[in-house]
Amino acid sequence: MRAEMQGGVQERNLRAGQENLPAIAGMGIAAELAKAELEARSAALVPVRDTLLEKLPAAIDNVIVTGHLERRLPDVASFCVEFIEGEALLLFLDNAGIMAASGSACTSKALKASHVLEALGFDAATAQGSIVFTLGMQNTIDDAEAVISVMKPIVSRLREMSPLYQKRKENGSLQ
Repeated sequence: MRAEMQGGVQERNLRAGQENLPAIAGMGIAAELAKAELEARSAALVPVRDTLLEKLPAAIDNVIVTGHLERRLPDVASFCVEFIEGEALLLFLDNAGIMAASGSACTSKALKASHVLEALGFDAATAQGSIVFTLGMQNTIDDAEAVISVMKPIVSRLREMSPLYQKRKENGSLQ
């Protein structure tokens, strides 16, 4: 990295000048506000998250909840959808107005399975079907149920295009 201005030993010679004290103070206030609202936000988000965690695998075969069922962030529901690519699922969900992610941020640029999911025992093919929903205060249980409703035909369509799914179906080894 090239220094834009000379000086600033305290900044490893990357920039001269003082720390941005107003921004640092603002960040402190933002942290205090977040802490004060944490319980209320969690109480609002957990029922929405739990609706996804409980109803999505019940509605669509071969959908696996990833992570611990209870000790998890209140705003995150993550799954592996077997026999499909998470990226394809994302495209269809996006087209339906549903935002999600496939895998973690640290693997978002890599077209490979998450090392975390593999460490949890998921094979590469299953880990490729990773889908993560991050909820916000505007999300409701109705939104979670709409996601499930929209996802069901999308997963069905993608599986009909999946050679792995077709092979498993022919072998009779699907759940």
